[in-house]
Amino acid sequence: MALRYEWRSRAEGDEAILAVEEGSYAVVKVWVADTDRLADLLNDMKEFDPTSGNGVGDSQRSPEEWGRLVMARSEDGDILTIDPELYWGGIGYWFRSRGRDPHPFGARH
Repeated sequence: MALRYEWRSRAEGDEAILAVEEGSYAVVKVWVADTDRLADLLNDMKEFDPTSGNGVGDSQRSPEEWGRLVMARSEDGDILTIDPELYWGGIGYWFRSRGRDPHPFGARH
């Protein structure tokens, strides 16, 4: 089963990361977005294991129900799509407003 990982936003701060099955385009796992998970999605994706996280019920299988698509990546880490306005808004909300950097080496001085 090939997966893609999507960052979705209903509203600023109401965001999720989804594991979506490529063939059926059904959501199979969901993680609540926070700075650590988003930083992992943006960098190395080591923490996204489709066998962990929350499974979803049949009523939550459509990715669109989780909000607007901010960014999608393949299992290999390739960026498949990105909405620049939502992306930079999310970076501002989740990282810059907290004095953090989404890249693990960004805090070095």
